[in-house]
Amino acid sequence: MSTPQRQDFILFNDQSVIPKELNDVATIDSEQQHHMFLITSALGTQPYWLINALVETSVSGSPLSLNGSSINRCSNNDNTITVIASFIHEKKFYNTALQKLKVNSNKYQILDIITDFVMKNIDKPRDKVLDMLLDKFPKDTQSTIILEQSELLLALLKGLTSDELNRRFILPLMKRCKLLIVATNIDFFQNNEDEPVDTNNRDSLEITRFVTSLVYASLVVMNLRSLDTGRAKDVTGSLMISKGGQSNNSSLSVDIVENEYLYLTEKESTRLFYR
Repeated sequence: MSTPQRQDFILFNDQSVIPKELNDVATIDSEQQHHMFLITSALGTQPYWLINALVETSVSGSPLSLNGSSINRCSNNDNTITVIASFIHEKKFYNTALQKLKVNSNKYQILDIITDFVMKNIDKPRDKVLDMLLDKFPKDTQSTIILEQSELLLALLKGLTSDELNRRFILPLMKRCKLLIVATNIDFFQNNEDEPVDTNNRDSLEITRFVTSLVYASLVVMNLRSLDTGRAKDVTGSLMISKGGQSNNSSLSVDIVENEYLYLTEKESTRLFYR
């Protein structure tokens, strides 16, 4: 059996992942545009390779680890910065990964927001904790922010609701940058129309509401899924690209290319193929 042809990772019909036009709109538009990309994954489909590829794109214009020396590469503004913040990984995790990919360390910043988070914020009011978190991020409307598993705040801050998390943290954070990329775990997300949401399960209810709100606020949604049969020898999982709720409201002239890739992760590299 022949080996499937490797495919480039693209999100828009100009063959880009983050279109140059998004940077231009953020720069010249009198009304500042703020966009969100959403990554959803479950426990068996770790999104780290995709997050790393998006950091590469934000820094250098192309996801070199996936596409190689892409002809569509276009460097971003030298004055822009990419900020990475994770609620499950310390700084060393992404520092190590990005150093291996030889991403310019002067172009990204990794925030430490998880170390001793519970001890530092015990008994503090939720609104104060969210304000303190928000203040860790630079106010740079030309920046890209990548936020990993912010839904954990629903468990870490007693009584926090999805509406409050959106209103007090996600939406204000989005206004601090030109592009907010949110990676969220959907293990507790209920999306079965035949089974109503379990209103007695607060965690599941709030996660479902939170993820749903992110989908509606996003320009594009990247959904990582495992195979129905588990992991095959030549396929790790699938990556579904779909339009988010804001795709029809965007001022961008480029369109999202809805697609589905199969991906194979071996050792420290990932390849994409068309399904």
